[in-house]
Amino acid sequence: MTQEVHHFDVSDIPELMRIVQEVEKTKQPCVLEQDGKDLAVVMPINRIKKSRVKGKPLSKNDSFSKLIGSAIEAEPTDASKKHEYLAEAFTHHQQ
Repeated sequence: MTQEVHHFDVSDIPELMRIVQEVEKTKQPCVLEQDGKDLAVVMPINRIKKSRVKGKPLSKNDSFSKLIGSAIEAEPTDASKKHEYLAEAFTHHQQ
């Protein structure tokens, strides 16, 4: 069962506004404590988007690049083997 989130206007509490602005700026949560006891967490609402994991760039010597280049060659290519070519390119790219 999901609990309802309570909203609290902190506009008139300068010290809390300073903390909130710091959390918003750094995009990092902040733990509020009293006498060494953790009481609450202030977290930014808009999270930084995770960057996609980038693979290594393709070079002219990669099988996939050779496959792409084969489409512009003057001699005809065997389009019926496209799945075999893609599988080969994928296998070489993974190694």
